[in-house]
Amino acid sequence: DLANTVWAYATADYYHQALLADCSRVISDSLARDPSRWSEEDRRQLHQWQLWLSLERGADAQQHLLPSPQRKLCRDAMVATIARPSGLQRSVAAALAAVQHGFEEEHLEPRTGYSLDLALPSSRVAVEVDGPSHFLLPDGRGVRKPNGPTLLKRRLLAAAGWRVISVPFYEWDGFATANGQQTYLERAVAPLLG
Repeated sequence: DLANTVWAYATADYYHQALLADCSRVISDSLARDPSRWSEEDRRQLHQWQLWLSLERGADAQQHLLPSPQRKLCRDAMVATIARPSGLQRSVAAALAAVQHGFEEEHLEPRTGYSLDLALPSSRVAVEVDGPSHFLLPDGRGVRKPNGPTLLKRRLLAAAGWRVISVPFYEWDGFATANGQQTYLERAVAPLLG
């Protein structure tokens, strides 16, 4: 699956000039012939690959960008993703509203097409509520590390000028009171808004 391959290169932040040149040509030719051969998920992954090239890899990588209509087709697939806030996200949103007004839920970030769990666009601060699906299994020491898609999203948002705060489920679940949750968020958000 070529979309998954180039997405994996973006996720790993591994730039291979010759391989990406060949992939870009094959993908562009295929999209030009029959875009319906590429699933919505394929096009979302292609969009993230294109974001990586344009936001993180600099001038040298621009030669691998797809033509504008193909990039739009891929971005449209990304934007069409319907966000479904979890109970965890709603809990964080409620506590955050008590600490800092103005955060929007499921804010569509226009440059990247990502949906931000909670965002204060005027300050370019995002709060991402990271449930279990955002992490690898704990290592031998019990440490949970973010998975590839989560790290890629954080990097791309940072490259687009956002400051991202992660609220991991295992930290959030450790608070027994609303006061503890609010204090946690206040400490995380205040330095970025100060």
